[in-house]
Amino acid sequence: MLKIAVDLDDTLSVVDRVERGGAYIARKGLPYKVIDPDAHVFLNVFDWNEEALAQFIAEGGVSAFIEAETRKGARETLTTWRALGHDVTVLTARGKDWFVNPVNVSRDWLEKRRLPYDAIVAECKEKGRYCAEQGISVLVDDSFEQCAGAQRHGVNAVILVGKNNVARAGEIAFGGSNWYQIADAVEHIAKVRMLEELAAEACPARTRTYADGWALNFDEWNACRGNHVRVKSAWLLPLEEKLRGCEGLYAEKNKPCRFRLTDCDRPLESALSARGYRLEKEAVCMELESIPTLFPNVRTRAVSYEEWLKVFRDITGERALPRSHALIKGNPVYVVLGEGSTPVAAGMGVVQGEYTGVFDLYVDADHRAKGYGGALLERVIFEGKKLGAEKAYLQADARNKGAISLCAKAGFKKVYDYRYRVR
Repeated sequence: MLKIAVDLDDTLSVVDRVERGGAYIARKGLPYKVIDPDAHVFLNVFDWNEEALAQFIAEGGVSAFIEAETRKGARETLTTWRALGHDVTVLTARGKDWFVNPVNVSRDWLEKRRLPYDAIVAECKEKGRYCAEQGISVLVDDSFEQCAGAQRHGVNAVILVGKNNVARAGEIAFGGSNWYQIADAVEHIAKVRMLEELAAEACPARTRTYADGWALNFDEWNACRGNHVRVKSAWLLPLEEKLRGCEGLYAEKNKPCRFRLTDCDRPLESALSARGYRLEKEAVCMELESIPTLFPNVRTRAVSYEEWLKVFRDITGERALPRSHALIKGNPVYVVLGEGSTPVAAGMGVVQGEYTGVFDLYVDADHRAKGYGGALLERVIFEGKKLGAEKAYLQADARNKGAISLCAKAGFKKVYDYRYRVR
């Protein structure tokens, strides 16, 4: 589940600065005029100075925030998030200078409008850093500056796009012009993070080190899956310092410094590309949202790990252990398929709660295009269902169009792309 921070003013609410400020100016007969009706802060809406704005707030202008309307879809979205088990923190920059007790004022506004939440934090000027310190994964805000600051710490920012930020909103990885689109973006982030974590535990490297939000994976075999850096959570250290540290550690082990990157890591990927990291491999993650009643091919059978490993090595020519199966977190299932008495295909799965992860589907080169791949896939999923899994996921090389097509025919749908970049 996610920890989500949500801005209040202009994100959960709709603050009409022009109407409120204009009515005050007209009532007082003041000379100020509108200069930017879409400005994010009151000071820039009219051609007034800080002293005049402070006077407006002192004479009741704060009601523009206290009486603001709720954005359509916000209540339903927050309700859904908390029902799913996500933790919601309302994170606002409101200070004592305007609101006296910003937490109480904010609580009154939220509860009057029946907006559910878990905590309120006020007077927060650097939201990205706060989120990183508190382990918050996602920040929803209408401020470009706050969203950009969050991205610098590896927090997934979702910007509420409006007239005040549309010119630069594309620089933020996720966004939407309404709360329904915000909900879709957060749902996607949650799904990507969850499947990436499942895959990391199903295919663990022999050595993993965690440093300031990053997981550094090392293995004696040289495949991408066993040797890479993966963003696990937000970070606090400057990016340049972190990259130098990672590059040094991989150099010490005589391994290339490689990063595994998803949609959630686009800002980091841009920085890596600028630093000279090239695209090494592209892949897709696909999900079967509901396992149907299956009728596994009778030629496939579940076997012990030892029998599976022998078949796997005979088919692929692999002599080294493909990964550390003893470190798998989950219940592995192993399947082989024979033509007569000769094994011709092997595959495995890892059952993790409601999911079966499908891995290492191999068919002997002389026996391909005979439907064996589909039979393997079906049997792995079937074995997972017997252990309680109701969903399945797999990862496929983007170049392997045949495998992707096979999985699509079985009902799998693409969730996201991921890539490896190496220096």
